[in-house]
Amino acid sequence: MLNLQNDDVIKALGNGEIIISHFSGTSMYPLLKSGKDRVVIAPVDGALKKNDVPLYKGDNGKLVLHRIIYVKSDGYVIRGDNLYRNEYNVTDEKIVGVLKGIYKGDKLYNCDTDFWYKLYVCFIRVSFPFRYVFVILLRPCLVKIKLHKQQFFELVKVPLQMKIFFSINQKKSDR
Repeated sequence: MLNLQNDDVIKALGNGEIIISHFSGTSMYPLLKSGKDRVVIAPVDGALKKNDVPLYKGDNGKLVLHRIIYVKSDGYVIRGDNLYRNEYNVTDEKIVGVLKGIYKGDKLYNCDTDFWYKLYVCFIRVSFPFRYVFVILLRPCLVKIKLHKQQFFELVKVPLQMKIFFSINQKKSDR
């Protein structure tokens, strides 16, 4: 989400202006770090394609910046790089701009030409099934295992402390 008023952004992009702004949110992490990186948003110039990152008005009225996963005849299927659920039926009418660059510090990464950006896009797309399996299926199991492990240690903690205390006192009394 951009740190500007929606109406100002929509008006500026409608007038052909390019916007450079900080944003908030974690849906595009690790590509975009909230409050640290700046995005360069330009008006849409022609048809959008797979892997473009449009700025569009979400169902809640906020401006959202997510990647196009599929282009369909009736709209786009879109997903944030750090999200695991697709958004459907994002149409051209909802789209107000497109990501053209990212400032990380003073360095500008051009989304159309930068090798490292294109490599990132390839990695994030190829790794999605593995990240999905880990986050959606395995991580909840690992959290449960960790919780059970913590509960186990909480149960044995008191007897273990008592055992250590008694063994120390036993050694003192043996002297």
